[in-house]
Amino acid sequence: IIISLIFATFLISFSSCDDFLDTLPDNRAELDSEDKIIKLLTSAYPNCSNVMLSEYWSDNIDNHDWNLNYNNFMDDLWHLKDQPNKEGNDTHFRSWERCYQAIASCNEAIQAIEEMGNPSSLKSAKAEALVARAWNHFELATLFTLPYGNSSSGDMGLPYMTKPETTVRPDYTRGTVEEFYQKIEADLEAGLPYIDDALHIQLKFHFNFKAANAFATKFYMTIGKFDKAIECATKVLGNNPAQVLRNWKATLAMDMNNSEQPDAYLDKSNPATLLVSYPISGWSTRGPNNYSTGNKFSHSMLLGKYETLQSRGPWGNHSNIYVRTWWNSNTNKLFHKKIGYYFEYTDPIARTGFQHTGYAHFTTDEVLLYRAEAYILTKQYSKAYEDLTMFITNYTNSQPTFESIISFYEKLPYHHYMEIFVKNDHGIEELDKYPTPKKKLHPPLYQIEYNSEQEWLLHYVLHLRRILLLGEGQRWHDVRRYGITVDRRLVDR
Repeated sequence: IIISLIFATFLISFSSCDDFLDTLPDNRAELDSEDKIIKLLTSAYPNCSNVMLSEYWSDNIDNHDWNLNYNNFMDDLWHLKDQPNKEGNDTHFRSWERCYQAIASCNEAIQAIEEMGNPSSLKSAKAEALVARAWNHFELATLFTLPYGNSSSGDMGLPYMTKPETTVRPDYTRGTVEEFYQKIEADLEAGLPYIDDALHIQLKFHFNFKAANAFATKFYMTIGKFDKAIECATKVLGNNPAQVLRNWKATLAMDMNNSEQPDAYLDKSNPATLLVSYPISGWSTRGPNNYSTGNKFSHSMLLGKYETLQSRGPWGNHSNIYVRTWWNSNTNKLFHKKIGYYFEYTDPIARTGFQHTGYAHFTTDEVLLYRAEAYILTKQYSKAYEDLTMFITNYTNSQPTFESIISFYEKLPYHHYMEIFVKNDHGIEELDKYPTPKKKLHPPLYQIEYNSEQEWLLHYVLHLRRILLLGEGQRWHDVRRYGITVDRRLVDR
């Protein structure tokens, strides 16, 4: 009887073992239908944000040493220290983890499509997976490799993932930065021609035709292929770019004390907004959209007055800009309200859940400025001026002439990171040297004719883009591409 019971127990256990082994270990859905593959592409976009990392690393943040409103993460980030905390949603660890998770989803989708024999009905789905895979790797490169440049053939790259992982702790090959960017380009060019807006209902949450070409514009600018950048930008902007730019003048009538401005900026029906996401992130409460949190490390009055939002330009002063600057006497921050804050309640009773930051990854205004920059770097100055005029007349009530732009940046002193006060003949202290938006350019790739129309126009487009995209992490790309020195300043206002 005992032997029979043991044998019966063994059979039951063996059967249970088979059932266990027949179950996918991570509860992943089997990609055995086209619908499942298309739905998986929702996971091709990381549920995190590297905006806070990029802003803190750039020259958009000062240290208000007297202010105690901060945490250790902010302090370590501003001082460029390694992050011991892996739990935060805006950490290096989270960006690394979530980007590679998104890449894994892309690889699963691509493999499933190939195993189905690459049906024509899934051509656009595969294209989106390829472009998203390229974009996620590109975002990783901006955080974890040296800038693309003349030394990239020897600089250390990152693992470029093209297959689903099937083993535990596999060996990875990092290669060089040059090889890494070549693989990004190969994915982008393989997917870009087949992006089809008919694939999704919610276009602005996926790489639609214009968003994919906007990313391509940015990528080709990074690797110095300016003709391709111009080609892709033109696909985004069309024959009449003025029709797809944001109506900045309309923001003057919007309430600055609620979410009206950021909601309008992220509006998916707006032709200027190309790709949006709402990742789990605290940037909207720590950064430019909050009145007090994180005041110690923030975009200071000094920065705003001399380098960005309230700085003078060929358009005149900041009162000529159609976007109003938010500030009050209780905070040392200046910002434009365009970063959205949204809260996901997982327990409405306890009022707990997740903070989300609404973010526009690509816009037509940004693409227009990239095309103008590409024209400048290829010495097509009349075309560059045409694009810059189209932008500035839509963003401000001014229309500077070509000569006034050149004169302004030629005469503007190069940036000084400290204020120096001197006494004049009457014994009154005056500001002698002060910060300016004009910073020395040391690009690791581009060839620039210094002290020429080319340099002055580049300062103009960099100045405009810094103001336009403040708080969105995009300044870090320009800092890297142009080798701009980032000063660390302690300020008292």
